[in-house]
Order: sequence, then structure tokens, then C-alpha cells
Amino acid sequence: MWLETLEADLRAADPEGIQTVIILLAVLAVAMAWMAARVFFRARLIEDTATSTTRGAHQGYGEFEGRARGREDAPVTAPLSGLPCCWYRFRVEELQHHRDSKGLARTRWQVIQRAESDQTFWLEDPTGRIAVDPVGAEMHPRHRDVWQSRSVLSGINRSTPFFSDFFAHHSDNRRYRFTEERINRNDPLYALGFLINLGSHVPRPEVGDHAADLLREWKSDQPALIARFDANRDGRISMDEWEEARRAARAQALAATPGGEVTQTSDDGVNLLGRPPAGGLPYIVSAFTQAELLQKKRRKLLVFGLLFFLAGSLAAWLYQIRFSI
Repeated sequence: MWLETLEADLRAADPEGIQTVIILLAVLAVAMAWMAARVFFRARLIEDTATSTTRGAHQGYGEFEGRARGREDAPVTAPLSGLPCCWYRFRVEELQHHRDSKGLARTRWQVIQRAESDQTFWLEDPTGRIAVDPVGAEMHPRHRDVWQSRSVLSGINRSTPFFSDFFAHHSDNRRYRFTEERINRNDPLYALGFLINLGSHVPRPEVGDHAADLLREWKSDQPALIARFDANRDGRISMDEWEEARRAARAQALAATPGGEVTQTSDDGVNLLGRPPAGGLPYIVSAFTQAELLQKKRRKLLVFGLLFFLAGSLAAWLYQIRFSI
């Protein structure tokens, strides 16, 4: 009975409104189909690519499994937790109050700061190790911590330099949410990317250090940073805009470093895993094993497939009810 009533209401509804709903559902179905195809392609690529050892690896696209190891010459510390790690990513959000188009009070979390590590680290297996460049990778960290200020959560360690500096420049009366993701030392590590051999040379460390110093200097002057790199003029630095700032810092560091791209010799050649030069192939770095990563991909595929089916079915049903003769 209720279905017949609903059908009658839909037939009597505004045709333009129903048409808009059908279009939105169709767009959602297409988006879910694209996402499902993307996840399926990556899952099949992970399954079908043979795992290589670090010692016997050939240059080119390949798959590796081992353990994450930090670089002894460049240790990485996660800013929020203060924990040693191989890679980190964090964001800071502020709870903001606003009114919607109907004048109703709403709240939302607005990202006010974010950053991630671009330091290379080692993937080590029983046969050797390769360097992993996290820039441009689809990262799957194993560890994720979330803290909130003005809450009963006791995870915030204000003794870390990050929190000391943050609350020295921000009001304690506002509510903030801090999220940190990490790949810790000795975590299992799976990587699918493009391997190149740097021969008997490694990059000069002063170039990276100078670039990092420049980025810290630019971040300390937020108005100037936004004025220079905020391409879409929305008042904040997006991830793409931050990547542009990193490239600009490295270019400036190279120009200011005596010898520029000159490298220093090393006893052993260094194999570096990074983003494939050609489009279409993914670059994945995961602190989950291959089996765990495939399980996550299959769950995503199931969700996207279900949403595609529901959105497509509902769009077809609405079209049939409203516009069929």
C-alpha cells in the first residue's frame, strides 16, 4: 500500500524536480562505477605482479615486500606524537560554526594545517634493501591517532614542540582536532612502484636540508605563503598547492647549493622506488601486507559496487514511475 502511495506522489510531483534527482543518481552511479573499476584494476595489478627481492630486482615497475627501516643519517620524528617513525602525515582541524542557507546553525571541521613527510626511508627484506620515496605515492599507514582539545581525551602531549608552538599561537577556547598517521619503524611494508638505480651516487643531503628549511620559513609566514601559492584564492593551501611549494623550495635549494645537482659518491649503488614516469600505473606504499591490502581493496570494491547498484536501480525506478506511459 505504501509503495502505491509513493508512486502516486511521484507521478504528481514536479517533473523538473524528479528529473534533477534522476540526474544526480545517475551521476552518482557513474562515479561509483568508475571508483569500482579503479579499485578492481589496482587489486588485479597487486595480485598479478610478481613480488621481487630487493637484491634481484630489475629496474622498472615492480612489487616488493619487507620491513620499514628508518635512515640512520636522517631520522624522522612525527610532529604531533613525538614518536620516531619512517613516514608521517598529519592535519589539524578547527570546529567552526556557521549558518546554512536556511539560517540554521551548523558546525563543521575545517582543516587549518596539514603536512606530510617527504623523507625517503628503507624497505628491507632478507636479501637487502631499497630506498622508498613517499612523494606522489598512495600511502596506507598502519597507525592513526586522533586527539581533540577541550575534551576528555588525554592523548594530547603538550610537551611536544608542535603542541607548545600551536597553542602559543592559537586560542585554547576553540576546539581543535589533531590527526596523525604513521608508518613506524619495523612495520611490514608493501610497495608497488617504479625502481631506478642511482648508480654509485646519492643526492647531496644539503639540498634536502635547505629545501626543508625554506618550507619551515615559508610556513611561519602564512599570509606570504598563501599569497604566493594559493592558486585558487580560497584562503588556504591545498595539497596540490603544497606540492607546488615543495617543488619551488627544492628548485630554490638546488639553485642556492654549490654544485646544484652534483652528487656525492657512495660505496654501493642505491635502488630508489618512486612514482612511475608514465601515467596510468599506480604507486602504492602500504604498511599493510599484500594480503591485508587486497582485503581492504575488496571491501572497497564491494561498497562501491553496492552503491552503484542502489543508485542505478533507484534512478531507473524513478524514471519508469515518473516518465513511463
